[in-house]
Amino acid sequence: MNLSEIKRYLAKAGVQANKKFSQNFLFNDDVLCRIIDLVPLNKGFYVEIGGGLGSLTEKAVQKKLAPLTVADLDENMLAVLRSRFSDAADIVFQDGAKIDFSQYYHGTKGYVFGNLPYQVSSLIMMNTCFESRYLDGAVFLLQKEVAQKFAAAPQTRDFGPIAALIRLVGHADYVFKVPPEDFYPAPKVESAVLKVTFNDHNFTKEELSAFADTVRILFSNRRKTLQNVFKINGISAEKLDSFGDIAMKRAEELDWETILKINEKIGRRK
Repeated sequence: MNLSEIKRYLAKAGVQANKKFSQNFLFNDDVLCRIIDLVPLNKGFYVEIGGGLGSLTEKAVQKKLAPLTVADLDENMLAVLRSRFSDAADIVFQDGAKIDFSQYYHGTKGYVFGNLPYQVSSLIMMNTCFESRYLDGAVFLLQKEVAQKFAAAPQTRDFGPIAALIRLVGHADYVFKVPPEDFYPAPKVESAVLKVTFNDHNFTKEELSAFADTVRILFSNRRKTLQNVFKINGISAEKLDSFGDIAMKRAEELDWETILKINEKIGRRK
């Protein structure tokens, strides 16, 4: 789908890109092909989050990714998607941050992909991780800085709660950058493609949510020492003693094994 087609579909629908939904439509055909090429064939199901006007959907249909569900929250976009792809995909009104992927699972894991709205990309990534026992992986187009943070390794400045959650259930790879001029309207930031591969695991959604709470606490005041972070969150600093001399460290200095041990000690506090 090129820029002229994007504008034609918008004009035909009588709408413009909606800032409420962070709509920036990708129209670079080479980039669209590179993204969909990262999505493997022969999975149990496919879900696209944020179908928009169908730029990625078109590539997914051409690649014969099936069964395919396309989710969006904008009724105007849903109308366009249904007019274009109702014969090839199930088009649904669905919040990407609340999808229950178990409904699509019938013994074979699925795959999720999409050009995510920047303002809710963290929530969508978290939910995807919570549901990852039903998924082999995900390919998401994100704001570049967000993609870098999601792919960050422990003991680096960018590592944080969502990177930790991804690491618990799999691993993330920062694949390539996408410039603003490849979108209509052009955003004020650069974008990037992130590929997440999920491990086989038996974590429940509740267990993953509890882990997410733990790392959220650890990184809630990044510039403060763990001793102060525990105090601020009403956790006895004595719990730190069993992990060695880390009370005066900051969360970004912790190695992965220590983070896991802290979760075992203070997790499930809610």
